[in-house]
Amino acid sequence: MIGVSCSAYAYNLHADAQVTKKRDYSHRKFIDRNLVFSRENYESGRWWTMITYSVVHFHAVHLALNMLALASFGPRSVAMFGLPSTAVMWVGSSVAGSWAYLAGNEYKTKQVKSGVPPKEINIFGLRLPRGQPSVSEPEWKALGSSSSVLGLLAAVACAQPRTPIYLFPIPVAIPMSSAILGFGLGSAMA
Repeated sequence: MIGVSCSAYAYNLHADAQVTKKRDYSHRKFIDRNLVFSRENYESGRWWTMITYSVVHFHAVHLALNMLALASFGPRSVAMFGLPSTAVMWVGSSVAGSWAYLAGNEYKTKQVKSGVPPKEINIFGLRLPRGQPSVSEPEWKALGSSSSVLGLLAAVACAQPRTPIYLFPIPVAIPMSSAILGFGLGSAMA
């Protein structure tokens, strides 16, 4: 998945270069319609985007953090459950993430259309602002492997909750259960 995600990121960079140099939007439109998950894609019958979005990243930092997390415990998942089961968990987590996206998008869209600004997220007293789309285009798009990576991490943590794991940039091993909490909070802020 690391190789597929890096390849998708390289294609995204190519699409951006085509837009900048030639004003050619064909690659960007292909990505938006066939690789990124959105309510429009879902309602248009492009069901595969419920999975393909999990390998598309628009920012190098987003890609790097997801792939570092995957590299930290992905091999353990394959060793524990086998490659076929790990692949099924990746896809299942991606689909679950797209369902969560649909629910969240519906809520956010109603807020934007009603004129109510998005509320802050309050996590253990830490107030985090939420971005908002423009009123003219009230749809967010889902991309990135956070849901799939978190799903794999959760499976490993359920099987071995106290097993220590190293996650960048934390220089000491932390229990799997703490890694889930940290990764989940980080994904919610993104």
